[in-house]
Amino acid sequence: MKRVIIALLLLLMSFTLMPQRDYAATNSDKKVVLVIIDRVSLNDYIKYDAKNIQKLINNGTVGLMNVRNADGYVDASGYLTFGTGTRASAHGISSINLNVNENYTFGSAGDLYKLNTGNDYGNNNIVNIGISNLISSSESADYKITPGLLGQLLKDNNIPTYVFGNSDIASDNSITYRRYGTLIAMDEKGTAFGDVSENILKYDKNSPYFMRTDYNKILDYFKKYEKNGGFFVIDTGDTSRVDSYSSNVSSDISSKYEKYAISNADNFIGKLLENIDTSKDLLIVATPCPSKSDISSNNLLAPIIIYGPGYNGLTTSLTTKRDGIITNIDLAPTILSYFNIKAPVEMLGHPITNIKAQDKVNYLENLNSKVVSIYTARPIVLKSYVIFLIIILILYLITLFLKIGYLKYLKPVVLGVMIVPLSLLILSLFSPLSIYSSIIVLILITTLLLFLIKLIAKDEFNMLIVISLLTAIIITADIFTGAHLMKGSILGYDVIAGARFYGIGNEYMGVLIGSTIMGVMTFIQKYDNRANKLLGVLFFALVFMLMVLPQYGAKIGGFITGFMAFGVTLLLMSEIKINFKNLLLLFLIMIVLLTLMFIASMSMGTITHMAQTALIVKNEGITALYKIFARKLNMELTLIRYTIWSWVLIITIISLFILSYKPTGILKSIFKKNKYIYYGFFGSIVGMLFALAFNDAGIVAASTMCIYAFPPILIMLEREIKQNEI
Repeated sequence: MKRVIIALLLLLMSFTLMPQRDYAATNSDKKVVLVIIDRVSLNDYIKYDAKNIQKLINNGTVGLMNVRNADGYVDASGYLTFGTGTRASAHGISSINLNVNENYTFGSAGDLYKLNTGNDYGNNNIVNIGISNLISSSESADYKITPGLLGQLLKDNNIPTYVFGNSDIASDNSITYRRYGTLIAMDEKGTAFGDVSENILKYDKNSPYFMRTDYNKILDYFKKYEKNGGFFVIDTGDTSRVDSYSSNVSSDISSKYEKYAISNADNFIGKLLENIDTSKDLLIVATPCPSKSDISSNNLLAPIIIYGPGYNGLTTSLTTKRDGIITNIDLAPTILSYFNIKAPVEMLGHPITNIKAQDKVNYLENLNSKVVSIYTARPIVLKSYVIFLIIILILYLITLFLKIGYLKYLKPVVLGVMIVPLSLLILSLFSPLSIYSSIIVLILITTLLLFLIKLIAKDEFNMLIVISLLTAIIITADIFTGAHLMKGSILGYDVIAGARFYGIGNEYMGVLIGSTIMGVMTFIQKYDNRANKLLGVLFFALVFMLMVLPQYGAKIGGFITGFMAFGVTLLLMSEIKINFKNLLLLFLIMIVLLTLMFIASMSMGTITHMAQTALIVKNEGITALYKIFARKLNMELTLIRYTIWSWVLIITIISLFILSYKPTGILKSIFKKNKYIYYGFFGSIVGMLFALAFNDAGIVAASTMCIYAFPPILIMLEREIKQNEI
């Protein structure tokens, strides 16, 4: 009995010692409760029968979230990204958050905060003691990051914020602080209100490190402060501790601890549901970082669940425009939108919206399997293809000069290499597949297409026409109908890498421009008449429009590259000489049109990449544009150095240099006899140069253009050499 009384007194003291917040009555008592259950997957909620969480899934909105941050997959950076609305980095002292009365090194956290910042923490009782370091490191980034932005905006609008819980672990007879929830809700000074101390933990001999979250205390805190509404961040912590401890035990024991942790969190959510009004309040269950085992198996998309008014289905946002997929930078704009606060431009995400759906869990599990299979197979399959492409090009050149009679064995392989991008598009219909299954099926599709095209086209020249035009037409049709094939292609988007989620990527941009130009030009070369030229011009216009329009390709780099590549080709078709003056005039017209689009985008909101860039420049000045170009240039230089695609371009350039001199005059002779192919080749070269200069992964686009620009030259070389021998 005495122990019970003492425990009650201690609990009462813990509340009375907490500073009280005096907030003027807000215009609403609405609440957003963000419950962090870290290091879990969607399947864990099903596997461990988390009934309350499953209720949220069945009756609310659920999705998969890209949780990459500026450091890859680092817990603290993931939490900070939730609060900044852009990928951020937190490490070392910049991630340490403490209650002000806790001791750290040589003094209390509150005093240390004042010493480090010169600021007072006011009515707040949680401080980030490394906020100065965090601000400094964020300012050194090549895009704007504001630590504490979400919390500051809520504070400025008189919406109270609270943080409870931690994921601390025991280490060398001391505590390793992991109070990352503060990074989501703190203001720009690095201060917040709540309890992230050891007071929120309890002894439990059945849990890793003999500690687990005291949900009763958190629930009592919540009941005390929820009356005036606000934003609550609750870090459950236990699943994170299980993941940290998993390396010390067997997988069976680790699963036992994980089940226990999820069960406790699930019971807590059940009690939360009894204390919130889901007709107006929003409950979000989010995972900032995957578990170690999920990271090792490339299962890198984390679950997010939203329960409240207007949410019932699958998540989506304008960031991804994908059913069931959002990003971690979408969370802050969602919370602000719920409180009717406009998100600043530097928050690159967009509010999470809802798409009606049935059988949500199965849909997401299938989607996740496809996404993981693409992410896993992509580097191996594409690297194998590029190596094979390079070997075939080199062998063809060697055979061309030494044993031309053997080219009959290599020509089908060269044509097959040109088919592969189309085959990779079709391969998406069979996803998900293992790496080796992907390679086998890819070879079978390519072989079958080559066989069918040979039956239709008869000779190599006609095969070049069919391969190029068929590739261009199918990609164009796919973009027009929603890019469903491209979304599932190994050569298309990588949702986990998160560079692009919709529109057309650099790989297929290069394929589309290259196949369109060379397909149309080889067709006109063989069937030269006015009607075919007009059809070619119209097809150029259609491809270009679909590639750049926001609702289709949405590619700014595609606008620049396509305009110059198609423009130069059309000028040559019109018998207009390409000199410096005409090229400069074409470039200036492109700049004027791009500028007009840029200005128009400033009034469109942040719906497209261009519109978002325009708004950033409008708010931050022209220096923001400089930073964007600098970042893209840095990425381009890095890719040129390290990506294997660079070798496709290098081998092509070396080959063209050799062919310009030996056999003497042969290249000039080919282009003289086939002027339209020369026009297409020259236009493609211009496109490659502009792809390199104006795309953040332009080396990839330039290299995929080579797939259609160079092989036709090789095949005509063989014809020319044979004719000369006769």
